[in-house]
Parts: sequence; C-alpha cells; structure tokens
Amino acid sequence: MKKKSLPRNRQTIDGNRIASDVFAKMIRAFQECSDEIQAAVYDMADIVNSTAAAQDEKDAALATIEEALFPSRHAGDYGVDLENTDGMLNKQEKEADDELQAEEASFADRLQAAMDRRGLTQRDLAQRIGVGQSAISMMLNRQCRPQRRTVAKFAKALKVPAGELWSE
Repeated sequence: MKKKSLPRNRQTIDGNRIASDVFAKMIRAFQECSDEIQAAVYDMADIVNSTAAAQDEKDAALATIEEALFPSRHAGDYGVDLENTDGMLNKQEKEADDELQAEEASFADRLQAAMDRRGLTQRDLAQRIGVGQSAISMMLNRQCRPQRRTVAKFAKALKVPAGELWSE
C-alpha cells in the first residue's frame, strides 16, 4: 500500500510550525538564564555554527546548550562535582584526578604566559581560533577543560608546540 504524503507546501508549513514552536520554547528558556549562562550559550552557538569546528566540538557545544537551557531534564543535578568527592574515589581515581587538576592549573598558567609573550588579549585569541572570549576566560579560570583539538588551535595561534600548553 502506497503511503500518501502531504503536498510540498503543506510540509513546509508544518515544518515551519514545528520550528516556531521549538524556537518559542528555547527563547523562553534562554531569557530565564543568567547573563553568564546566556554568554556561554552564545559562545556555544558560535561553535555550532562555525565551519572550522570539528563535529565532536559541535556535539559538545550542543550538549552544553541543552544543559544550560533545559536543566530540569536533569532535575538540576548534572553529575558529581569531582571537587566534592571526598571518600567516593578509589586511590587510583584520586591520583588520576589530582594529576588532571595539576595539569589543568599548569595549562591555564602556560596559556596565559604564551598570550602575554605574544601580547594577545583573551578577545584576540578567541578571534584567532573562532570561539567566544568567555570560553578563553573559562579555561584560564579553570572552569572548563579544553579539548585536544582546541589545545592544537591555541598552539597554532600562539606559534608554540601543543605540548608546551598541555603535556602529551
């Protein structure tokens, strides 16, 4: 039995209605966010729309937008904050976490030093690699960790080996 399809213009109208409904829900959720969260959503939208961003970076940005706009899906709990895991990690996990925390701090210091040597501001570096300034700020303040590809972009923009910013 052949399935009947809607006329082409009817499909467009229905698609537009669905898109408008989704937009209305998203804009309401966005308006309810703090200025800081809105700035982060803008930065993530820049990544999603960037032709230079890799697919995994776009996927991570979309996931961040989803969590920012619709936290009720997670009942307000996004997972365990590793800073509040006393007694929850085994010795090996604790050592790995401590090592990662130390590398993260070292990365922030190395990135800032490389920026200073080149005379670059956060905004300058952000423009060079195609992200928002607040993304640079978050990494320098250790609020997020860069992906390997992002470290490579930093290295290229700063004309240093990637291992100088984040040890391999």
